[in-house]
Amino acid sequence: MTRVVRPHPGLALAVSLAVLGGCAGASSTPPPAAPAPAQTETPQVAQQEGGGGRGGGRGGRGGGQQQQQQQAPRPYADVITSAAETSTGVFKVHRIEDDLFFEIPRSRLGQDMTVMRRQVAGSGSQGNMTVAWQREKDRILLRRTSYGVTAAPGSAIAQAVDALNFGPIIAAFDIASYGPDSAAVIEVTRLFTTNISDFAGVNSPQADRSWITWARAFPENVGIEAVQTGTAPAPEAEAGGRGGRGGRGGSSTASARIHWSIRLLPVEPMTPRFHDARVGFSSVSTIDYSLPVHRAETVRYIRRFRLVKRNPTAELSDPVKPIEFWIDPATPEWLVPWVKSGIEKWQPAFEAAGFSNAIIGRVAPPPEEDPDWSPYDARYSMIYWRPSTTQNANGGQQADPRTGEILKAEVNMFHNVMNLVRNWYFTQVGPLDTRAQMLPMSDSLMGALVEYVVTHEVGHAIGFPHNMKASAMYPVDSLRSASFLRRMGGHTATLMDYSRFNYVAQPEDRIPPHLLIPQVGPYDKFAVMWGHKPIPEARTPKDERATLDRWARQQDTIPWFRFTTGDAPNDPEDNTEAVGDADAVKASGLGMRNLERVAGMLMKVAEKPGEDYSTLDELYGNVVSQWGRYNGHVAGIVGGAYSQEKYGTGRRFRPVERERQREAVQYLNRVAFQVPEFLLDTEILYRVQAEGLVARIRGAQASTLNSLFNQSRLNRLIEYEALEPPGSTYRISDLLTDLRQGVWNELDAGSVRVGVYRRNLQRAYIESIDRLLNPPPPDPDEAGGGGRGGRGGGGGNFPNDARAMVRGHLVELQQLVDAALPKAADATTRLHVRDLQIEIERLLKVD
Repeated sequence: MTRVVRPHPGLALAVSLAVLGGCAGASSTPPPAAPAPAQTETPQVAQQEGGGGRGGGRGGRGGGQQQQQQQAPRPYADVITSAAETSTGVFKVHRIEDDLFFEIPRSRLGQDMTVMRRQVAGSGSQGNMTVAWQREKDRILLRRTSYGVTAAPGSAIAQAVDALNFGPIIAAFDIASYGPDSAAVIEVTRLFTTNISDFAGVNSPQADRSWITWARAFPENVGIEAVQTGTAPAPEAEAGGRGGRGGRGGSSTASARIHWSIRLLPVEPMTPRFHDARVGFSSVSTIDYSLPVHRAETVRYIRRFRLVKRNPTAELSDPVKPIEFWIDPATPEWLVPWVKSGIEKWQPAFEAAGFSNAIIGRVAPPPEEDPDWSPYDARYSMIYWRPSTTQNANGGQQADPRTGEILKAEVNMFHNVMNLVRNWYFTQVGPLDTRAQMLPMSDSLMGALVEYVVTHEVGHAIGFPHNMKASAMYPVDSLRSASFLRRMGGHTATLMDYSRFNYVAQPEDRIPPHLLIPQVGPYDKFAVMWGHKPIPEARTPKDERATLDRWARQQDTIPWFRFTTGDAPNDPEDNTEAVGDADAVKASGLGMRNLERVAGMLMKVAEKPGEDYSTLDELYGNVVSQWGRYNGHVAGIVGGAYSQEKYGTGRRFRPVERERQREAVQYLNRVAFQVPEFLLDTEILYRVQAEGLVARIRGAQASTLNSLFNQSRLNRLIEYEALEPPGSTYRISDLLTDLRQGVWNELDAGSVRVGVYRRNLQRAYIESIDRLLNPPPPDPDEAGGGGRGGRGGGGGNFPNDARAMVRGHLVELQQLVDAALPKAADATTRLHVRDLQIEIERLLKVD
């Protein structure tokens, strides 16, 4: 069968990608007319695992069984009897006792449809794919389709691209009958009850314990629910995630209720908008082999909802069809208003694109009002509330692979996310909000925190990835000004950053508590405008490019419109969990002040007669982690380079100033490598643990040291020294000298005494150098294993200058340690210094 892409008018390509485990798809040419077309080819039907059960039933073929003789179509009334429960929509669906039939008209053959599989109950899995129904003689084939590679119809390469897109046949069905309009009637029961892996919600479903419970046709889609019984991975094999295909260590029986929503892709595809790395959007992509360029060109379109103005000439207009998010009936009643508000927080951003009332939260109808309504229906974007101990939430979407149009957006709110935001809020801004100084927090505060999470995840669901650069776009001092925060809408330019709560603000700043929580900011409004504002004069995506480029270049003069640079691994302004990382030294210092206040609140907040100390233990652990996180933000300055994504208008990277890097290392010497007394409160420690504090502190400090001695960081210091004017950059020798003064200064004293935390720090320092000089051998199972020489199978993976400087630094440390040994003031220090001698000698020894 010849298959070529049928693009939207003005397009030369189509694209594919779908979130949440989606698969790709493509369309095909219409088949010959029913009922007896000439055979064009004999397809190879994919062999299915498992067996038994309903088998071919009424002319079908059972998965895994030997092929039965094909039966001729029978009279319609003999197949679709008076006992049939029929619903009509995108095509007819008939249910006769335990059997399910689809009646597929000629107009639906060859049209792409998306299949969304979702778990309703039990232990199952979910997935997405794009398929098309095709006919070959008296059989209907269900074929997976793909838009991963495309070509314009009529181009010389189109036929070869079509062959490359030859998709697998998921299942083949004998045509049991023809409807009055020559629609093909097929029995599809086994698609949902036997081991056809693309449709299986559990491993190896067994027909004798699987059955269809519900099926309906709607104008755009059909919905089916079934109970499937098969196997699940054994408990020891579940680390890789639920719903996997088997696992080591055996398996156990699993049953799940699964919902499939099979939705027709839009008959009139939305006009897509090209992706631009300067503005953060998720995207769909294709390699278009028919473009007039001298390479295989990947083209990307942003994922977005289709918004059309009801009044095209109005500056601000309601859309013809708004974005609707339905709120899961399982959502705790008291949180429903907060979830709805979290959805609609995006409304001002869409107003910037010219749309009023563009995004709406709706409460799901009760069964008595709409018995066929399902939260898993492909027509409904959802905020799911999951009964789970997972401390998280996530968002994504299923998109039209041709254009990026979002068909179904989904947010998963795991119930225990409330514990996560409680810990964040208390640890970061507890001293700034009296409501956080008593546990449990009030419902009004928790509601506001859940609202924040919902708004962030809805951002993902409507197409936005994270933008970690936004938290560095405001001056640190401005984050302590209530008037600035009101004017800018919060302490970060976007809600899509991981810039949780404003720990830079101090109690004396008197910041209203609602301004401590991120809001939809100026970047969000800019990005929504860029992605959704109509460009009336444009007829094709190419026509929009000049306008989109002009909008994107506003970033040159408005820094808070900037987005994360995708290939900038060392931008110190691109941190997660950061506030005010335009100056991480100042911001972290202010955060440390609040953290010390938080530590002083722990006993009052978390100790209650009659309750155990699990809450105190959890909150104390969060305080220690936050201390390490602040240090990590500062360490990122060393070897860093500022970045701004640009399209042909100048440099994208600029090394961080030498003095700023030196300031960062001095901060680490003063804070990260000296254990704060507020972490050593024995009244807390002897309540929460019998041991482990010393190791916990060492682990946090070792993480910072390993970051500084990271191979890539040292490589960058050498590279920038080579590229920049002499004396203008921070060098490896500067880093080693500054660390020597901060980590080893006790050894210079007339009487040397090294405490337990500093002994651990110095050991961790030597271990970091050891790891750098002698990396572990590469995994032989990894591609390209073998490595490039060096001790331990991995040395030599960084410039010789770095090796020479680090070894020279070890020689200087050896001399310092040798001189310190006779000055040791106690036996423990003497043994420690002697141990350092032995370790340094080992590292300097040449095999």
